[in-house]
Amino acid sequence: AGFPDQWVGRAFDCSEKSLLEMHTDKSKLVYLTADSENILDHLDDSKTYIIGGIVDRNRLKGITIAKAKELGLETAKLPIGSYLEMFSTKVLTCN
Repeated sequence: AGFPDQWVGRAFDCSEKSLLEMHTDKSKLVYLTADSENILDHLDDSKTYIIGGIVDRNRLKGITIAKAKELGLETAKLPIGSYLEMFSTKVLTCN
């Protein structure tokens, strides 16, 4: 109920299958990770955006971008620093 009608059925997808089993065309995938050098300045409706689920600047530093590179995927980071004044790393925490 929290999403507008246009997001229903496309906002999130969950499966037992691996990422590349679900999406075989790597050119349409963008792995979102705070470690990317590419800033996401607009959403492309033809792309599927993968939210990096592990961000640990100490113990698991760089694990999400390493996974994206291993899979051969494009990466991008959210433009958090352009919209929020933060005094530490520009990472969006999701609990």
